[in-house]
Amino acid sequence: MHSPKNRFQCFLIIGEATEAQKQSLQIAKNQGIDLDKVSPDIFVIAPLKQSISIDEVRNLKSHIFQKPVNLPVKIVIFRQAHKLTTEAQNALLKILEEPPGQALIILEAENKENILPTIRSRVITKELKKPKTQEADFYLNHNLDDLLGNLPLIEDQQKWLDTQIEIAHGQIVKNAKSSKITPKPITQALDACITAKKMLSANVNPTFVLANLYLQTARKES
Repeated sequence: MHSPKNRFQCFLIIGEATEAQKQSLQIAKNQGIDLDKVSPDIFVIAPLKQSISIDEVRNLKSHIFQKPVNLPVKIVIFRQAHKLTTEAQNALLKILEEPPGQALIILEAENKENILPTIRSRVITKELKKPKTQEADFYLNHNLDDLLGNLPLIEDQQKWLDTQIEIAHGQIVKNAKSSKITPKPITQALDACITAKKMLSANVNPTFVLANLYLQTARKES
């Protein structure tokens, strides 16, 4: 049988909020715990405004060092842990250096860059894959309504265009190797993406550039 000390675990989950919360549910489930149920042993800390303060971490001590009431362990979940202030992270580090035996601490964060290296060295990090979105697809595979609807999802326009150029170029090369003629819309899309990339480099409004790219392609296909 494991001692309480051996059961202690601390996780850092890197990923989008919804996916990170699903992972937290799974980690708790592996301990035989249902996070959807109300329990004094479950403690969730989230930013009240723009950050998680040192006071919120200090208040945690009165909770986490107590014995569990009705669960196998005390569970602490930090939502948006990347918003922990440096002072708050240093306070948390003191807990992680000598953690209570019957405790499970989960930090959910969108990135690990804002988490101190000293914190990361004391946790098990799980980096979640981003859900497949439009960025992984060639935009000609979608209808115009879908294209314009997904426009706000493209955070890095230059990177997105690089992906589109790579996909289009790959299709052209594949057709050339198999002695197939590349459909004209593919070559037009490649040229349009290259032009759009130049426009972004010239500081033209990104939304205008991509919307124009979509509409231009739609006109050529019609």
